[in-house]
Amino acid sequence: MKTAKTLSWIVALFGLWEVIAPFLLGYSAVGAALWDAIIIGVVLIVLAGWAALVNQEGTIKSLNWINAVLGLWLIIAPFILAYSGTAAAMWNDIIVGVVVAVLAAWAALSLGSSQTMGHGQGHAA
Repeated sequence: MKTAKTLSWIVALFGLWEVIAPFLLGYSAVGAALWDAIIIGVVLIVLAGWAALVNQEGTIKSLNWINAVLGLWLIIAPFILAYSGTAAAMWNDIIVGVVVAVLAAWAALSLGSSQTMGHGQGHAA
């Protein structure tokens, strides 16, 4: 669980980066890119922070899978929301999206299967 929590904190930091990137990289005037970055960034911060702070493996796993999907969204968002012509926004979102998707999936997968049975459970022989 320590690996998943550490990776969740890293995803939260990428969420913070996503929020401030439009201002630091100069695309805050591009409405779709700005609002997508702020909304997705805040959601990443909240969900990844939550995953890092709770102790229920199922919750941590679910939150990280949601973050992995948000990472995939960041990869395609420049094309769907029509800001792929703004190179800084496009490349930032593609790179952050790939990193977030990989880290969040890694965090979720590091917890193993939630379907495993504990000792002493099962059918009598």
